[in-house]
Amino acid sequence: MYKTLGLLVALLLPAAGLAAPHSITLSRNGAMILFHGTPGKRLVSNWNPPHRKPVIFSTMGPHNAYDCCSGWGIRNPGGSSWRAFPITPTADATVTEIVEAIGYIDGTNSVTIALMSDNGGLPGKVLQEKTIKNLDTFGNCCNVAVDKLKTPVQVTAGTTYWVAALLPKQQQASTDDAWNFSTENQNSVPAAFYYAGSWIHVTSQYSAFAVYGN
Repeated sequence: MYKTLGLLVALLLPAAGLAAPHSITLSRNGAMILFHGTPGKRLVSNWNPPHRKPVIFSTMGPHNAYDCCSGWGIRNPGGSSWRAFPITPTADATVTEIVEAIGYIDGTNSVTIALMSDNGGLPGKVLQEKTIKNLDTFGNCCNVAVDKLKTPVQVTAGTTYWVAALLPKQQQASTDDAWNFSTENQNSVPAAFYYAGSWIHVTSQYSAFAVYGN
């Protein structure tokens, strides 16, 4: 039986234990992370949408935009807390690229992007994953983590899949990241939260990500 959690709203506290170069606070359970400094600016993003590739699903805003300064924590210190969002393609497609707006805070600078199957309304088998290193610092905008799939994944219309931000590698044991919120789609939707070794149902504001394919 899975536990269902509402939108995680908690008292925000200083990010004790984070050797971050910014003024950062996080909720008492570490679920939500906010940046209170002056956002950094990048004149050129490290990513442009793939030319003429269909959008299978996206919560990215125009010109790659997302919320620079708030997002869901993707963390391992104090217990793994990762997050995933479901997508249901409207047509058969081949996933060739996944983009996530992930900012680095502390620990090993990396995140693992994953495309997963559905298992009874929660993330199931990993269909594709890639660890992305050298993320931009949380509070800057608008660079992203990009997985250009070496082996494209076939997805079926009407079938649910999950796009996740994970930290499963041994070298990511100390990692703190933030998955920036979407500014294009600010709805609260059914999602999944990985904590204490299992996925549980939550209702979450969308993070910013996009899935492209053929």
